[in-house]
Amino acid sequence: MNIRIVAVLVLLLACPAARAELTCEQHGAIAQETIRQRDQGISLSRLLADVERGGMKDRLTPRELALVRDVIRHSFNGTLSPAEVVEACQQGGALLFSR
Repeated sequence: MNIRIVAVLVLLLACPAARAELTCEQHGAIAQETIRQRDQGISLSRLLADVERGGMKDRLTPRELALVRDVIRHSFNGTLSPAEVVEACQQGGALLFSR
């Protein structure tokens, strides 16, 4: 299990803003960490599996969990940069895939 991505997600969830809903900046941080992990050779399937493990399911709503998985997929594949993730979130409250 990739401890780093799980640790980042747990830290993000521990802050007060995350208890109600993940912020756009937190989605951007997840995108940045995903790219960093990808560049270190971690596979997409492993990153997605790490999200499913641990307390993620208990702390996130199904919608938030799906959004985290989407952020990971699209940032891993280069569809959206971390800045684009934040911008799309701020503009529509969710990811808007324009590419």
